[in-house]
Amino acid sequence: MDNSHFFYVLLINLLVILIIILLVNFSTLSKQGTTKLPFHPFHIFITCAILIFLSLTLSIKLDNGFVYDLRYIPFLLGGVYGGKRVLLGLAGALILIRLPLLGPGFIVTVFLTILSCFVILYVAPKLTSKPWTTRVYWFTFFSFCYSILAFLIPSMFYGFHDFTSFFIYSGTLTGSTFFVFYLYEMIRTTYILQLESIKYEKMHVVSQLAASMSHEVRNPLTTVKGFLQLIHESPMEAQTNQDLSKVAVSEIDRATDIINQYLTFAKPHPEVKMELDVSEEITRSTEIVMPLALNHGVMVEVDLLHEHSITGEPNKFQQVLINILKNGIEAMESGGILTITSYEEDRNLFIVIKDAGIGMTEEQVTRLGEPYFSLKGKNGTGLGMMTVFKLVYVMNGTIDVWSKLNEGTTIKLSFPITEQSGMKIE
Repeated sequence: MDNSHFFYVLLINLLVILIIILLVNFSTLSKQGTTKLPFHPFHIFITCAILIFLSLTLSIKLDNGFVYDLRYIPFLLGGVYGGKRVLLGLAGALILIRLPLLGPGFIVTVFLTILSCFVILYVAPKLTSKPWTTRVYWFTFFSFCYSILAFLIPSMFYGFHDFTSFFIYSGTLTGSTFFVFYLYEMIRTTYILQLESIKYEKMHVVSQLAASMSHEVRNPLTTVKGFLQLIHESPMEAQTNQDLSKVAVSEIDRATDIINQYLTFAKPHPEVKMELDVSEEITRSTEIVMPLALNHGVMVEVDLLHEHSITGEPNKFQQVLINILKNGIEAMESGGILTITSYEEDRNLFIVIKDAGIGMTEEQVTRLGEPYFSLKGKNGTGLGMMTVFKLVYVMNGTIDVWSKLNEGTTIKLSFPITEQSGMKIE
């Protein structure tokens, strides 16, 4: 036997096994969701059966009817990770694939296949609770024992004892088993950790959302409860109770606004799309924030240079504008000018809102739009700009922010224009 040729064929066999295992894993993982393990027993059986067949086609044949290859690796891999049915199915497939070659080696194959089934069925369940490195070492040891029973002992009985060939076969089979199982365990462990990480991240977001919502809604509800108790204790003081009722109603409105922001965060998609008159929406939004602007000593200047309309939902578009305008006004603590400019360019409608407020650092601009990130301290929920980013994205728009500390902030919104008029889009 040409030992160098024997070694090269075994290496090619290993390369084929590794390529197919990697391709199957990457293909399966890329198509799977993030809620369950991706490897179905049937897929494991088919993959390993194909690998057994390919390994046999790459085998080295001896004159006395013995053939050697790495088919034991996919048999062991499928039997361990596929379960009892896959193990028995692969045992039958291995024997059937080997059957046409017959010879004394066929009897050895049947014996070792049956023996391996009993060993795997007995040992594999005991290794499931062990660290994955321990499992890899055990399965590598199985391959080493198989090489002795499949090559060394038969070579002594059938007169082809070649210790160099045995060491090549045993070393290649044992090392290949370690490498294949190590790779498979790494892929499997990485995927499990990914599932756990995604699950943890979801739970973390939910806990943050619940904590933030309970904190923000509790404040106005506590105020309403206190005022109602005062009204109940002094029913005859009409003027005082009227003032208390106004404050209570305003607090309920504030709680409603907070809940609406959270609902937008949960489902930011507009329910109905229609043609929007941008000039009308900007004018209406400006009127809504005007009392706040006057209270802060802010002048609002509007310069509308666009001609076409855009598509979206009026209430959600107003929410985008009002959130940005309120942030700009509140950023100008000592008053100033808030400018709103619109224009068209390259089939897009641009809305530029510029304030002369306290501005932001580069790091703050980068974090703008993150959940719960707010520059207002305890007065902000951290959901306003996040809602703006989501709604602009849903309307197929873009948002760009430029800011410099103590020099103000400029926000530019961009939306694709539409020339249709009066059309409602479901």
